Amino acid sequence: MSDLTARQKGLLHKLFSPDNIKALSTLVNDSTETDWSDLYAALISEKSDISATVYIDGASEPHNFTAGIGGIFFRDGVPDKEFYSFSENIGSATNNEAEYTALIRALELSLELNISQLTIFSDSELIVKQINLEYKVKNERLQKLHSSARAMLAEFVWTLQHVSREKNKKADALSKQALTKEVKE
Repeated sequence: MSDLTARQKGLLHKLFSPDNIKALSTLVNDSTETDWSDLYAALISEKSDISATVYIDGASEPHNFTAGIGGIFFRDGVPDKEFYSFSENIGSATNNEAEYTALIRALELSLELNISQLTIFSDSELIVKQINLEYKVKNERLQKLHSSARAMLAEFVWTLQHVSREKNKKADALSKQALTKEVKE
């Protein structure tokens, strides 16, 4: 069976809800709730071996009440050829919130792209050190984003490394470009 996207996994999750499993076991002769639960687990547990590198960045213009995120994906082994990028306006946010949101969006897209191994580069030393548990997260709003990101990272074999702004120019340009876009709902 081909690898499932995050969207397909989400649909399977809805299809195999506890109520639906009961209905399926009565609808299909010779099947039990356990059969359907086991099928769901087998379908969802498919893992890919796709490795990628993503550079992420967040930008904020507090006086305009807007922030943008950007990222660029490269397949491992093909470092000069990007295969996916994003640039989104996230509305009002601090720069650190934008940096975290860029990470979370990169993780969401990685799930959709069926990536299992991820090397992440960010020019935000604070975010890198907080995610790598070298710094505590004191800001309440950042704590929520930190928790979300750490939970999502459990889906991957991952590393998050600091990179200089000089080496993060493409992601920086995408995050700044997003500042002029409409807010994504």
